[in-house]
Order: sequence, then C-alpha cells, then structure tokens
Amino acid sequence: MKSNIKDLEKRVTDALGAVEYSDHPLHQILADLWDYNQDQWNRVEQMVRVSDAYQDMMLKREKTLGERFDKHIRQLEKITRISDRYQTALREANLELEHASLMDTLTGLPNRRKMLRLLKREFDHRPEQLKLAMIDIDYFKRINDEHGHLVGDEVLIAVGHLIEQSVGELGHVARWGGEEFLVVFSHSDQAEVEHCVESLVKIVKSAKFDVLDGQMIETSVSVGLAVYQPEDTIDSMITRADDALYGAKNSGRNRYHSSH
Repeated sequence: MKSNIKDLEKRVTDALGAVEYSDHPLHQILADLWDYNQDQWNRVEQMVRVSDAYQDMMLKREKTLGERFDKHIRQLEKITRISDRYQTALREANLELEHASLMDTLTGLPNRRKMLRLLKREFDHRPEQLKLAMIDIDYFKRINDEHGHLVGDEVLIAVGHLIEQSVGELGHVARWGGEEFLVVFSHSDQAEVEHCVESLVKIVKSAKFDVLDGQMIETSVSVGLAVYQPEDTIDSMITRADDALYGAKNSGRNRYHSSH
C-alpha cells in the first residue's frame, strides 16, 4: 500500500512538473488538490508530534507521581514506626509513673495510696478475714532531734524492712505516713496475727540499727491491732487500729494493743 501511494505521489508531481500539461484545465485543480493534501499531511504530522509529546509528558508525570507516592508511603511508614516507638515509650513511662505513685520513695514499700487500693479490694471480696496493724516507731522525734534527719531516714528504712521480713507472707506492709506503717492481714487467723505482732515488737526492741557513720541506734515500736467487725468500714477499721495504737503508747510503748 505504501509503495502505491509513493507511485501516485510521483505521478502527480511529474504531471504538475510537465510543461505540456501546464495549460491543461485540470492542471490547477490537481495543483490545488496536491497543496491541500500536503497541508493535511502536515497537520497530521503535527498532531502526531503533539500526541507523542503529550504521551511523553503523561508518562513522566505518572513516573513523578509514582515517585512522590512512594516517597509519601516511605514517610508514612517512618512516621508509623516513630509513632509505635513513641506509644511504647509512653506506655512504659505511664507504667513507671503509676508504679512510682504507689511506692514510698524512701523505704521502697507500698505507700498509703496503694494500701487503700488493697484494702478496698479486700473489703469487696472477704472483709471478714481482715486484720489491721498500725505500727509507730517510738520516740522517733527524739531520734531526729538527737541524730539528725538523715539518721532518722535510715532508721525508718531499717524498721520498714524489719517489719516486712517479720510479717512475711502473712500480710502486706505499707508506709502509712511519717513514722507509721500499716500491715493488712487478709488470710491468717487471729491467733497467728497476734503472735506475729507480738514477735515483731520483741524483734524491733532487740535490734541494733547500724546507720550513718557507724552509729548504732536502738528503738522500739507500738502497735494497734484491729480485727474486722460486721459493722466496720475501711475508715472505721483504720480508726480502731489507730485508737489501739495510742492505747499501746499510753500504756508505756513497746507493746501492742488489740481492738476487737
């Protein structure tokens, strides 16, 4: 087909170039038709070039958009990884803060807030088994006044650890505040708890605490014990343990009193 078109084009150009046909009536019509045909071919070629340029532009644009999309995906993946690490760090920080908020920074024992949570849980499940022991270091102000607060802090730490060791698995120990500690017994019978408290008083009295600069400090504790009564609330039980503690102090300290 292409060779026939080329032959036709050659025949037309030869006819237009032949002198003997210059005066022929169809010569001008053929010339006009030829010019029109050439103009159409030029238009087609121009459209092809424009189309090719447009296709090239679209391919480049698609490539650019693809590259940009891939870049955004990588950025999102990076942000997701950073977010995951941040969320993990945040959860760990919250857990550490929660733990810190429930522990006494000086003695390392649970604090009042944690002990109140424990008490609420025990009251909700088995209040009839509860016994509370409120423990106070005797003449603690005198230790601070005579030896300084650093020595007083060391005595608090040592007594707290001694209480924790003496109670063992029988109960939970917390620093209640100041020089006071609270022990919650939730599974032991009354005789076992009373024996534990009585032994604790003797153990503290016989202990010698090696504190700062090799100073040996002796002290004692007074204990108030409250055993659950059917009409008790958490507050009333703590109050009865506290009243029993002051009964022990008023009776000469270094002993325990029980409130039934």
